[in-house]
Amino acid sequence: MTTPESQRLKGRVAIVTGSGRGIGYAIGECFSREGAHVVVAEIDRPTVAPAAEHFSSLGTEALPYPMDVGDLDQIDQMVADVVARFGHIDILVNNAGLSNKASFLEMTPERWDEVQRVNQRGLFFCSQAVARQMVAQIPDSVKQAGRAQTSYGKIINISSIAGRRGRADALHYSVSKAAVITITQGAAMALAPYGINVNAICPSVVPTRMWIDLDAAMGPPQGLPVGEWYRRRVERIPLKRPGTAEQIAAMCAFLASEDGDYITGQTYNIDGGSELN
Repeated sequence: MTTPESQRLKGRVAIVTGSGRGIGYAIGECFSREGAHVVVAEIDRPTVAPAAEHFSSLGTEALPYPMDVGDLDQIDQMVADVVARFGHIDILVNNAGLSNKASFLEMTPERWDEVQRVNQRGLFFCSQAVARQMVAQIPDSVKQAGRAQTSYGKIINISSIAGRRGRADALHYSVSKAAVITITQGAAMALAPYGINVNAICPSVVPTRMWIDLDAAMGPPQGLPVGEWYRRRVERIPLKRPGTAEQIAAMCAFLASEDGDYITGQTYNIDGGSELN
């Protein structure tokens, strides 16, 4: 990964959920290189401290924060603790997500609710709690005017190309990620008077643990050896290759920086041409 020299996020405080590994880790690393202080909000406790230590080694401060975005009390406590530590919150990346496989006919309420709790409900209420803090940081004159000449906060939601259309083998996941796109649009309109930008990103295949787990779940029932289901999935991408976590992170950094100040309510596919819109 190329080390940015622009320091576009210097001095800003960014909460990145699910940043102990995978795409979230790459986002946290990128933001740290760009000068931001990163809060490692992560449910997988063994990954939290190592991630924070690495981000801190890049020249900024990282706060390890084990938490579950599906727990509203933990969300509120996180916001309070981050403000107590840094004094403000400038960026939120809702990256934490959950996937499990179940066909349409085999879906259970438990599997449905498990995914929606994190991907949809957790993302919304995390956005709401952080947005309230962002609004509280805005000068009264700006709030009274109902318009802002600059950005006063950035919220970036990680959706998926699965949210662009239904998937027969993961309908509940598709629904949760489609909801992310709708939440992004509604939140962008609600927060526009405050100069708070809300956008989303839809990755396609990125070689993370989630895709390793998907290969293990999808391949054997089809009689495929390890890695073959994943290989075939990549072959369906027009560019014939997977994306990288660093590419997702680079888009997040762009949207979080001043370069993205006039962009809100948008959802970007980073998918090698898998979805065209």
